[in-house]
Amino acid sequence: MTRGAVTVGPFSIFFTNINRAMHLPGHSHFATVTLVYQTAPGAHGFPAFAMTYEAIQRHLRALTDRPFHDSTNEDVADTLFAAFDGWTAPPIEQWGGSFSLVRLELAVRGVPDRIGHADGFTTYSVERTP
Repeated sequence: MTRGAVTVGPFSIFFTNINRAMHLPGHSHFATVTLVYQTAPGAHGFPAFAMTYEAIQRHLRALTDRPFHDSTNEDVADTLFAAFDGWTAPPIEQWGGSFSLVRLELAVRGVPDRIGHADGFTTYSVERTP
């Protein structure tokens, strides 16, 4: 039997990072986060309800409340993946199901600025390797 996937999002976030690797001062971004959950054979996947989406949004707000120090956008994507890997909340648990995070996409919106960002989205992906 093959395994399916459930994609949830995108969820809007606003984060600040200080990118020392590229010698960039603290700066902020609008971004979206998309989560992809693999579903176990014969089971239902991530429960996509208002209350479960709200739980994700609360978790994202808590994760992005403070600046990411010494972090590239790739580091931010890695941090978010780690924070959602195995994470759950009561509104999610009440629905049951069998699902695990396999991919996170962080789509960062750049705007022309003094740092030299491009005008458009750049997507950073983190994926579980088999």
